[in-house]
Amino acid sequence: MMRALLSLFLFTTPAMALTWSTDDQQQALELHGKIQQEFGALGYQQDYKAESFGGDTLASLGLSGAGRLNEQVILIGELSWDLVNDSRYGDRIYSDEAWLGVRIMDDLELTAGRSDSPFNQLRDLTDVFNLFGGHGYMTEPTLDDQLKVTWASGGWDLRAGYAVNDADRQDHNSGTRAQYGASAGYQAKNGLRAVVAVENKQQGAPNGDISNLALGLSYQTPEGFYAALTRGRADYQDVCWVGPECIDRFRFEYWEGVVSYSYKKLALGLGYNRLSLHEPAHERWEDKVILATEYYLMPRAKVYAEYLVNRADHEDDLYGVGMQYYF
Repeated sequence: MMRALLSLFLFTTPAMALTWSTDDQQQALELHGKIQQEFGALGYQQDYKAESFGGDTLASLGLSGAGRLNEQVILIGELSWDLVNDSRYGDRIYSDEAWLGVRIMDDLELTAGRSDSPFNQLRDLTDVFNLFGGHGYMTEPTLDDQLKVTWASGGWDLRAGYAVNDADRQDHNSGTRAQYGASAGYQAKNGLRAVVAVENKQQGAPNGDISNLALGLSYQTPEGFYAALTRGRADYQDVCWVGPECIDRFRFEYWEGVVSYSYKKLALGLGYNRLSLHEPAHERWEDKVILATEYYLMPRAKVYAEYLVNRADHEDDLYGVGMQYYF
């Protein structure tokens, strides 16, 4: 499971990035990254058979910059890469984020380039484990050629984006003409958070549009307890990748829930995913349970292990262990 470098990790403490700035603090440059090694049956082969035990290596490196134009406007940008040695797909290097923009009055950001989707605000509620979960079904976490606006103030977080002609050749998202989405979140002082997100992907022939709507709630305490639940659905029109014939309509409906507790260097987590597949005259539910744990060897290095119990018929369980160092 791939994530944006700056995604919310429930288990992790804030990364200690390397930062340089001018003497007058008008310009700053931050270097951040991570290296991780993972082993296990992390994915499926044909017919949902777990892959044999193998290792995946990921190295990420990113640069974030900011330069103040005046008291109200700051120029901002980010450029980051992922280098992956994957037992399933081989060696890959690709751009994670590459965008430029402005921050106005510390509340409003306008950016253009390859950046994370507004739908990520919803996905981040349950994307708290290292290996499994946090699907946000049928959405792309990062979009090319995206114009995005973000406003955050007083506990509110509002995001909207439009990806122009997002063929997204890097991620093989061919056939997409454009897509747009929005999300709204509110963080209360008592630890409660609510998020609603929508997204629409405009497909070229023979496929039709794909739309996704979801909402979620989370609760966190200073003592280390966290819980989150999301509910959503993704609607397909004129789907032609299921079998030899096209299907007029196709729908995913899903629940995702997580509960975790962190104490000093140790964290334990439990996740539950429920997915329904709706086709004409057919409905099928799939259930998955995730058991997760991690332990910090030092402030910026941890080890983790997870087991995914697949309760669908004739589909194997998945499992894995890993180690990560980040800065």
